[in-house]
Amino acid sequence: MDFSIKQCVAWGGGLTTTQDWQSYAQGELSLSDSQELPALKQIPAMQRRRLSPFAKLALHCALSAADECLMSVPSVFASRHGDLAKTSKLISDVAAKEDLSPTQFGLSVHNAVGGLFSIYTGNKAPLTAVSAGEDTFFTAIIDALCKLSANEYSQVLVVFTETLVPEIYQQYIAQDEVAIACALLLEPAGKGDEVYTLALQAKQESDKDKVQTENQRMQVLDFLNFYYSSSKEVNVNSKRHSWQLSRAAS
Repeated sequence: MDFSIKQCVAWGGGLTTTQDWQSYAQGELSLSDSQELPALKQIPAMQRRRLSPFAKLALHCALSAADECLMSVPSVFASRHGDLAKTSKLISDVAAKEDLSPTQFGLSVHNAVGGLFSIYTGNKAPLTAVSAGEDTFFTAIIDALCKLSANEYSQVLVVFTETLVPEIYQQYIAQDEVAIACALLLEPAGKGDEVYTLALQAKQESDKDKVQTENQRMQVLDFLNFYYSSSKEVNVNSKRHSWQLSRAAS
C-alpha cells in the first residue's frame, strides 16, 4: 500500500518537537521518563482541566497534525490499552461496590478521545477506533489506507496514543512502554515529496512457534526513528506479523 505523509506530530518520552525527534533518530537524544504534557491552549481551560493525560497527548497531536482540515478530515484513533487508568478506576469501583460515574465510563472507551476531537472541532467526518495488540500502530495505518482507497478521501488522520499502564497491570506487559502520542495526516501516494509503501506478511505457524514473546520496542518508535532518519526502509517484526515500511521520491 502506497501513501504520502503530509504531517507527522509526536510527543512523548521527553521529546516534544520535530527537532527533538530528528535528534532522536540520529542518536543524539534518548527517551526519558518525563511526563511533561502539552499545554493544549486550543481548548478552553474549563474543558482542558477535565482531560486525562491520555486525552491531552492524543488531542495535542491530532489538532496539530490535522491543521487546516480539522473540521473535515476522516480519522482513525488507535491505542492498544486505551485510557486504562480510567478503566482500572472503574473496575476498582465495581469491586468496592461503589457507584460508577457515567462520565468517567463514557471517557474510558477506545473511541472517547476521537469523540472529543469531533466535538471540539465540529468534525462530522467518519471516525474509527483501532486496537490490535502490539500491531496497533501499523494496523491503524492500514485502516486509514483502506479508507483512502475505498472512499477516495483526499486525507485521513491517524492518531496513536499510549500511556503507561497502571501498576497492577505492569506484570503483564512485555513491551518497554513509553507515554506517547503520534498523529499522521496521510494522503494518496504522489501528493507529497515522498511515497511510502507499507507491506505486511503474516508469519507462518512454524514461525509463530519460534517467537513466544512480543517485540519489546513499540512500533511507533520504530516508525519515528525511520521517519526522521535518512533510511529508505525499516523492517519491524511482531509476534504475528512482519512489517516492511519503505520510501522513495515521488
